[in-house]
Amino acid sequence: METQGPDESVTGGIVFCGDTTFFSLNRALQVIANQKLTGTLQLFWDKAPVELLVQNGQILFATSRDPELYLPEAPVTLSNIDPDRIAAARAQQQETGCPVFITLMQENLISHEPATQLVQHHGQQLFAQLWSVPVVRFSFQHGNLAEFATVLSGDSDVDQWALATLRFVQFPQLGTSTYYEPTSIPAYTRDGFERIQNLRLTVAEAQFASQFNGVRSVQQIAKNLRLDLKFASVTLFRFLALEIVECWSPSPAAAQDKKGIFQKLGSAIGIGE
Repeated sequence: METQGPDESVTGGIVFCGDTTFFSLNRALQVIANQKLTGTLQLFWDKAPVELLVQNGQILFATSRDPELYLPEAPVTLSNIDPDRIAAARAQQQETGCPVFITLMQENLISHEPATQLVQHHGQQLFAQLWSVPVVRFSFQHGNLAEFATVLSGDSDVDQWALATLRFVQFPQLGTSTYYEPTSIPAYTRDGFERIQNLRLTVAEAQFASQFNGVRSVQQIAKNLRLDLKFASVTLFRFLALEIVECWSPSPAAAQDKKGIFQKLGSAIGIGE
């Protein structure tokens, strides 16, 4: 990843850029949070670019200037709104990137709370598509945000926001680029055990994570929890993408369970919604 010096980032311009061959999406998000950056992370793939707007390291929302990519089907919430007003809002998004829901909210056609929820939902659903793409190029443009971007409050918990996007990823979307052997052994990364304790996990995610001890394979974890291997793969993918765990090749030395901090996870972490 290429970066510029602090002085350059203060006055605007590209702060860092790269691609996921060498620098993961998770690390890009961590840099934004740790450096408390303000601006837009632009992500390039085989479809229209995705823009992630952030302020002081907090994620506001993801959007795209392609309204069809962002909103292929209008939600029920928009069913009672004049189609011409929706078309105009979509045209506005194509020009500025402002999500159609914010435009309609500013025109008092949608109330604040549902508009906020829709912006978050569709933005996360849009960003979710990037996790399984073989190569994503990105660059972070530092600078003041458009006025529409500051209508919503930011999310300071980058890990939790990223996990929410990963929950949209289904098994058919994983593709061969994320393939790993069922005999692979999940093990925590250097800071993975600490980070996972701060996440609000679903019951299924917490149960899956409680099996990580540096010895059990994905196949064994699925068997222990009576999970379909596809479901186990999707759950593991979330932790891999967040770089909370990594997968090791099976080793003859890992013949029996080890005792350690990994086995304490079930009681150490809180199970969230």
